[in-house]
Amino acid sequence: MFSLFTKKAMNEDAAKAFWMWFEEKEEWIINCIDNHDSAFVWEIDEKLKLVFPYFKGELEFQFGHNNGVGEFFFFHLGEKELIRDGEILGNMMPVEIAKRWHFILDE
Repeated sequence: MFSLFTKKAMNEDAAKAFWMWFEEKEEWIINCIDNHDSAFVWEIDEKLKLVFPYFKGELEFQFGHNNGVGEFFFFHLGEKELIRDGEILGNMMPVEIAKRWHFILDE
């Protein structure tokens, strides 16, 4: 039955798949950042859209990498569902990745 009050929720399976993909592609992502190559941005966007299927706008994020430390900024845009689910996504970051990357939830 269709409901107008469908809960807006992240796809946790897609979030797990995102982190697995991120770990596999980490070296490529870092190389893209170091070489100012935005190719990785489109792939991350594609994967994050699966994590947040309820959000119909453009997801916003930014990456940086300096001296062996990465930063992954995820912008919640003041949307309560993106705040909630962005926190969950950040907490799902595997321990090995978290040793090298900071997930930063920002407005």
